[in-house]
Amino acid sequence: MRRVLVIGATIAAALVAVGVLALRLWRGPDPAAVLASIERPPSPVLSPEDARHAFRVAPGFEVELVAAEPLVVDPVAMDWDDEGRLYVVEMRGFMPDLAGTGEDAPLGRVVRLEDEDGDGRMDTSRVFLDGLVLPRAIVVLPEGVLVAAPPDLWLCRDADGDGRCTDAERTRLGDYAEGPGNVEHLENGLLPGLDGWLYSAKSRRRLRLAPAASTNDPPRLEVSPTLFRGQWGLAMDDAGRLYSNHNSAFLYVDLFPGEYALRHPATATAHAKPGLTVDLAPDERVYGVRVAPGLNRADQPGALRRDGRQDAPTAVSGVAIQRGDQYGPEFHGDAFVPESAGAVVARFDLEPDGMGLRARHVLDADPDWSEREFLASTDERFRPVDVKVGPDGALWVIDMYRGVIQHAHYVSDYLRDYVRTNDLEAPGATGRIWRIVRTDRPIDRGPPSLATTADRLRALDHPNGWVRDRAQRGLVAAGRGMRAAQPDGETPDGLLATLRALDELDAIGRSHALWTLAALDALDVGTWRRALADPDPRTRETALHAGAGLASTPEGVEALATGGLAALDDPDPHVRLQAIHTLGSLPPPHRPVSQLVQRARDGDALVRQAVLSGLTGFEEIALDEALAQGEQPDPAWLAALAGAIRLAGDDASAHAAATRRLLDRMAVLEPIGLARALARGLAEAGERRGAERIVLDAPHAIFEGDRATALGAELEAVRRGVTWPGDTRPGGARALTAEEERLRTRGGALFQATCATCHGEDGRGLAGLAPPLAGSPWVRDADEWLLRIVLQGLQGPIEVGGERFDLAMPGHAADPRFDDATLAGLATWLRRAWGHADRPVTPDRVASIRAATASRHSPWTVDALRALPVEHRLDRYTGRYRVPIVGVELEIVREDDQLALGRSGSARSPLVEAGDGLFLGDEGVRLRFDATSEGPVDRVEIVFGEQRVEVARVAD
Repeated sequence: MRRVLVIGATIAAALVAVGVLALRLWRGPDPAAVLASIERPPSPVLSPEDARHAFRVAPGFEVELVAAEPLVVDPVAMDWDDEGRLYVVEMRGFMPDLAGTGEDAPLGRVVRLEDEDGDGRMDTSRVFLDGLVLPRAIVVLPEGVLVAAPPDLWLCRDADGDGRCTDAERTRLGDYAEGPGNVEHLENGLLPGLDGWLYSAKSRRRLRLAPAASTNDPPRLEVSPTLFRGQWGLAMDDAGRLYSNHNSAFLYVDLFPGEYALRHPATATAHAKPGLTVDLAPDERVYGVRVAPGLNRADQPGALRRDGRQDAPTAVSGVAIQRGDQYGPEFHGDAFVPESAGAVVARFDLEPDGMGLRARHVLDADPDWSEREFLASTDERFRPVDVKVGPDGALWVIDMYRGVIQHAHYVSDYLRDYVRTNDLEAPGATGRIWRIVRTDRPIDRGPPSLATTADRLRALDHPNGWVRDRAQRGLVAAGRGMRAAQPDGETPDGLLATLRALDELDAIGRSHALWTLAALDALDVGTWRRALADPDPRTRETALHAGAGLASTPEGVEALATGGLAALDDPDPHVRLQAIHTLGSLPPPHRPVSQLVQRARDGDALVRQAVLSGLTGFEEIALDEALAQGEQPDPAWLAALAGAIRLAGDDASAHAAATRRLLDRMAVLEPIGLARALARGLAEAGERRGAERIVLDAPHAIFEGDRATALGAELEAVRRGVTWPGDTRPGGARALTAEEERLRTRGGALFQATCATCHGEDGRGLAGLAPPLAGSPWVRDADEWLLRIVLQGLQGPIEVGGERFDLAMPGHAADPRFDDATLAGLATWLRRAWGHADRPVTPDRVASIRAATASRHSPWTVDALRALPVEHRLDRYTGRYRVPIVGVELEIVREDDQLALGRSGSARSPLVEAGDGLFLGDEGVRLRFDATSEGPVDRVEIVFGEQRVEVARVAD
């Protein structure tokens, strides 16, 4: 009997992982007892036929072998051309052994597989491209085959039709997956979106091929920012929504185009973005059909169930949305997600739920294990790394088929011993591609008919999404080719007339036609207005999205403004949200700010985010309108507007002026709760990654007196992000004692008299002469460094702020003006200047270091200073911290001049210092330490969105 689990339980997570820092581990059964109780079946290399029999698949389906070694080895990505030929990326260099020795060898290839007799099984394999290092993505476009092999993105065109891309037939279009990093955490995917852009996981950019200036030149590569999403693999549904995942989470979705949230820094840098990267399957488990002692950390709590099977996902990669017709309407729109550690492919039934989606994890009855996934294997070597829906409408599975799938960077001692004990290390020359077919429905194994423009036009409403997507891309390429061949450079009217005849297509075909017209710059106002009046809400939504190019003409702007305002009252919430996004993209003189702000007042988090993203240049006007509304405005909306004002633009003086105006409002705004709301928004924005501390031209009166007392902690939080010339408490640092302040003043006078000439009064240094002191780790991080440099001098080279200096600075140990007390004051002055919020230096500390270096008469070098044992400013935060309830330990270490966070024994992510005791991690995670502690701190508060957890320090 089939059982369906409904997703929607609360997340039982601690904020402690690396990357997203949301850990989904809990205390499970004792792993040692579980491992001792299970009997591991052998894992020999099975023949393709034996491996096929090891599968258990959902009732009504069967597994077919498409290709296996030697036709394909170590497959990781694939795509088809219009003739149905399959191009497969082979990552042959991956993990030759447990250390990854030799991964940089150019063993990777792309092979082209062909089914010559139409029986659904590949008969021939031809090397299309070779000599690649860990290639990782491929997409077949009308312009050629795009292949990603770090650090290159190649466009391959088989000009002579011999099935091979020679050096003369490939063009390097740009960089891809460049930079250091392991194979699991670099750019990958190359998913074509309905909008004509190519999207990748682990990437903040999207790509597009644009026509070349000359017919003899290759196409140009256009690059645009996009939302960072996913880890390995992406998918798209019929509405163009993008789906992603990461190794420990099955399925995320973006409910609207993430690029809209990037329009404004307030929404782009928000810790949580409503409607984007929505977790559809929180806390879901893996339902395999074999025990799993081969998990990377099977010896850790939470990895295994009591029966020895894998519990939480650890190796999710890839996703496919069923947009074909071979499985029938009840499967349309479902998500299929591989989990290679568990040797399974999971199915999630997706249904609309208001503006969002509801996922149901579909499990099938199993005679041995009670429940299992849509596809599961008893073969430990089955490694499904991605899935695709093919031209036939069935699900295809890419099986890397090997003993080790975990990359060397993360192999635990336990896994290393397990692999060697069970003879799983040698990768072998294996790989398979499988097809999952519904047995009671027909399947068309022949290639689709897409050879002519007429074929492609007919295919725009084909029941298989793969065919529709190929038809759309082919029409765009054909239209551009026709236009280039015309003397007047215009697309032929016949093609455009057919595309504009929307009534002759079904609803899904109309959306494809609109995107085709938009890509050809041929979406006219008349067609757009008819689409906006279409009875199908997806067509109306597509019109608003695809019609952005109309803003290039006055007639188009007027149409977008009028139609967009009318669409604000559309009965469909998706259309209404897209209308807000579209209106927020209009040129400033035509942007209906008042109407958008009105929507925000009554809207939910999605609506408010959409409005906020389109308020660039109108933030303070929006705040005026919010405060002028008849009833008391929502404090959360006021906080969002205050943050937007704080973050708008990129000019420091403008930021300071806007912040002062906000402080002016807060000083008089009543009731006091409204002022507190502005303070909360201002403070939170100051803690965003990349937000610089605001430097006012003078102190603001709000930080003293009764108003400061009334605003309390909210204003103190604002104070951490604000400073001014002469500020003795930048970053909210503790106030100096009277004696420390006396010495600081004395040291400041010495700086002006002796140091400012070379280093500048603003601390920014002088090019070619002296490095900057503002923000310099040599000033802030260790008394041992700063005082030695002042006493004995420094011999270059030294690099500060990305600039190299190779001169010498003389020492001042013999200068009577630099006595212990004055030098302590100078160091304290530097530690509290230019926004620094660091600890003062005492005369006793100076005397100690002066005595320890009395015999040195030569300047220090960077290497000599780095070799010294020092009490680093950041060391008080390092150590091991235990998360309550789950008992997981975090480790905070110092790596040079930066902190990094991770689980004990795992890879770590860097932390960015944002204030005294405040550090920012990935995905909006914030760590707050007690910055007033003179010694090691005893705890840290971890903040992720609205969740907070206090974590105690348990060891160095």
